[in-house]
Amino acid sequence: MQLSVVAARLSSLRTGSGLSMKSAAQAAGLNTSTIFRIEHGLVAPREGTVRTLLELYGEGEHTPRLLSLLREERIPGWYDAPGVPLRLSAFLELEDQAEIVYTYCPQQVPPLLQTPAYALSAALAALPAGATYEQAARAAGLVAVRQRVLDRHRGPHLWAVLDRPALLDPPLGRSEDRIDQLDALAKAVKQPHLAVQVARPVRESGYLYQGPPFTLLRFAGRDRPDALVLHLLHAPIVIEDRRRVEEHQQAFARLSLSALPVEVTAGVLNEIRMTLPA
Repeated sequence: MQLSVVAARLSSLRTGSGLSMKSAAQAAGLNTSTIFRIEHGLVAPREGTVRTLLELYGEGEHTPRLLSLLREERIPGWYDAPGVPLRLSAFLELEDQAEIVYTYCPQQVPPLLQTPAYALSAALAALPAGATYEQAARAAGLVAVRQRVLDRHRGPHLWAVLDRPALLDPPLGRSEDRIDQLDALAKAVKQPHLAVQVARPVRESGYLYQGPPFTLLRFAGRDRPDALVLHLLHAPIVIEDRRRVEEHQQAFARLSLSALPVEVTAGVLNEIRMTLPA
């Protein structure tokens, strides 16, 4: 199974880079037939060949991720599918395995709580120059797949702290879409495995977090340490350094303690909802 996943990923990356089998083979110093056999799972590629091809496709920094499948060091999951950007795969695997997810996203509703319209609008607003609508649609579709983890039996508990500006200035143009997102959040706060808080203004809380959006992941096994994910411009960065994890645990604790209680979140959402035209 791992071989077929590696084959599909390499094929997807090649086509995504705009290279034919012949041109990829020439650039990598291989025969076209070798590329064909690798991409069809007929032969296991050498590790050196995987490194060469990933460098050619602009994904060299993610080589260890694909090699871990080739070496059968882990079982592939949905996050290893060709349609999932390789730069997101490691984070999505950890999110899928987590027992508790703590997240703080100052500028937006966290993806796990976004409606389809919000996910698409957010993806469109974040598109880099030259990107296409189809890329935004794929990103929004990936958000929907990620959200399935919350509906899964024994899925993770989610604890999110939101900033009020993220609710007042969403990337949604239509009033009905904004109402749908607020209603979705109001429904979420009623779920026993979901906790959503709205941050107080800094002038009231006395705490200003200075850093990128982040997620903390806690796992079931006692011998498995928590992981920190920093959501940076181009890709999430997974950090397991204990000191940095603890710093962000303390930051999240302060954010949560200084935010409005979970019990009043529904009321805050309703107040915002009442300001919108029906």
